[in-house]
Amino acid sequence: MLTHGAIEQAPLSDPLQPDNEETLAVPTKTYGPSSSSGSPSRTTTSPNHESSSAGMGHPSWLSQDHADVLRPAPGEEDLYNVANNPFAFCPGQLSKLLNPKSIPALLALGGLSGLEKGLRTDKRSGLSTDETRLSGSITFEEATGTASDHRKRPEDAEKTDEDTAGRMASRIQVPAQMEPRFADRKRVFGQNRLPERKPKSFLQLAWMALQDKVLILLSIAAAVSLALGLYETFGQPNQDGAKVGWIEGVAIILAVLIVVVVGALNDWQKERQFRKLNRKKEDRLVKVVRSAQPVKLSVHNVLVGDVMLLEQGDILPVDGVLIDGQSVSCDEASATGESDLVRKTPAIAALQSWASQDINPKKLDPFLLSGAKVLDGVGSFVVTAVGPYSTHGRTMMALRDDPGLTPLQAKLSIMAGELPNPPHASCGRCSL
Repeated sequence: MLTHGAIEQAPLSDPLQPDNEETLAVPTKTYGPSSSSGSPSRTTTSPNHESSSAGMGHPSWLSQDHADVLRPAPGEEDLYNVANNPFAFCPGQLSKLLNPKSIPALLALGGLSGLEKGLRTDKRSGLSTDETRLSGSITFEEATGTASDHRKRPEDAEKTDEDTAGRMASRIQVPAQMEPRFADRKRVFGQNRLPERKPKSFLQLAWMALQDKVLILLSIAAAVSLALGLYETFGQPNQDGAKVGWIEGVAIILAVLIVVVVGALNDWQKERQFRKLNRKKEDRLVKVVRSAQPVKLSVHNVLVGDVMLLEQGDILPVDGVLIDGQSVSCDEASATGESDLVRKTPAIAALQSWASQDINPKKLDPFLLSGAKVLDGVGSFVVTAVGPYSTHGRTMMALRDDPGLTPLQAKLSIMAGELPNPPHASCGRCSL
């Protein structure tokens, strides 16, 4: 049994469990002299071992690697700057769980209990159906258990947890018709839908249709014919006969305009139909737990903090961390390209195994990727990323950017344009 000081510094097991007297301490990575095997050792923090971060109230492992694990990557600073954030975490910190998969990031966020507190949810009852705007806020230290006073008495710790829970559950009492549901949650973490791509206007489609080489040649011929016809009509007043030389040029221009308008209108209608089909294809019903009741709702209405139920055959629409499950296995080929079956481990069991080094850390995977397919098992998980912040969402947003032609595609386009010329030239030489 570990000492009481180690338990208070680094709780790993579920804080909602009734008998939580024996818990594993958060492992501490030592970067000093290595052991004979050459791998960094992991030690348990005890009250007699005072680290340089004791005054900060968190384990030495977090003091050394916490900033590095959750530090924003270049270009991701906007994900960390959220005004009036009532939650302990921001989208940038949650993205470190899965980009790439990281057990240390989960530890830095306080484990499953830290996610539960920081996202102001409950792993059993899920989100409240009455939530509108959240009052108060919870700090990162309160959610992860790294408060400044790390030597609190048990009764003081229980009181602090009660105060934190009350602050998490408190909500502004406003009429439902005046405030939208989950307003703060949607504002901070977004909704589970990708921003629609701006459709091309009718004029843009007409300009694209006009880029056809045949239409360009016809337009040039129409301009020349119209110029000659106008010259014959108005430039030679003494000429006898009907002055209708300009009609041929006008007729060609009208034909080109008809082709362009019809083609642009056809493309515009097809784009509208494709958008409608895509919306219907992406929308489906999923099971979540809200106010302790399982409900079915649209995949677009899933939010960060929701507790989602999964079963065999489901395609995950969001990212999350597995709370509990039986023999959960996923195919993540759509997200990672790996065709191997990935077996999932509940978050608490994964953290305990990681701390005790019972299993190879690479085999500990409590993370669920959006776009993955559940091949076996049932379970539940807490949602950590939706929409453009999820793994599948980031991939789809990256595919929207047009990178232009690659050098190979450019050369192939040039070769395709020159293909008709060599046969004609060879036939001419043969006839000579």
